[in-house]
Amino acid sequence: MSDSTILHVCHYGTGGAPFHPCRRAAGALDDAGVEYTLHVFDRNRPMGLFTKGKRPELKKLSGQEKLPVLELPDGSTISGSGDIVAWAREHAPA
Repeated sequence: MSDSTILHVCHYGTGGAPFHPCRRAAGALDDAGVEYTLHVFDRNRPMGLFTKGKRPELKKLSGQEKLPVLELPDGSTISGSGDIVAWAREHAPA
């Protein structure tokens, strides 16, 4: 468990095309004013290709092997850019 919110992303980080899932998730958190730490989880697997069985730490953390994953301070996780965007909109600081 961590003291902060951590956004786990692929090797693109917050770069890449505007529709890239990791960039969308980071942008939604930024727009909502949510403070988080960015963690580039996997620098050598572009677009998540050929990752099945290659991300055991991510699977242990979130139950699956796809990025992005938002790790909350209570240890729970939110997987996928759509769910992270929705969470960010609901939890924007007042």
